Amino acid sequence: MKDWRQKLTIDWPCALGDWLWLMLVVEPARMIDKINRRRVLHLIGIVLLLLFFQQVVALDLTFLFGVDLGLLMEISAAVFILVAREQGKAVLITVRQKLTLARPRLMRAFRRGARRIRSAIRPPAPPTDDDHLAGALA
Repeated sequence: MKDWRQKLTIDWPCALGDWLWLMLVVEPARMIDKINRRRVLHLIGIVLLLLFFQQVVALDLTFLFGVDLGLLMEISAAVFILVAREQGKAVLITVRQKLTLARPRLMRAFRRGARRIRSAIRPPAPPTDDDHLAGALA
């Protein structure tokens, strides 16, 4: 049991620390020592490819979200049109009901106005005596 505890608490963390030191400190230092013009150009090429890939992914995501936004705008416009149509129907039904209730009063007012107009437009009565008729024709 004592060996198991020492392996678990001392040996494995030390091995992990040694491996991390090797990968994160020793290997980059060795690579910097071996660096030459060709490796620098390769590194610049890889960085440029990564930047290009980043731009392509960002552009694709922009198009994706742009299409989603456009679809959302189309759906909201369709909903707006349907709601406006339903409200228009409700307004027309209400106006028709109110006009049905007001129809007798409107007809009375229309008839009264028509009588006044007819009496105002009515031509004068023709003269009955001959003198006035002759004067009218001369």
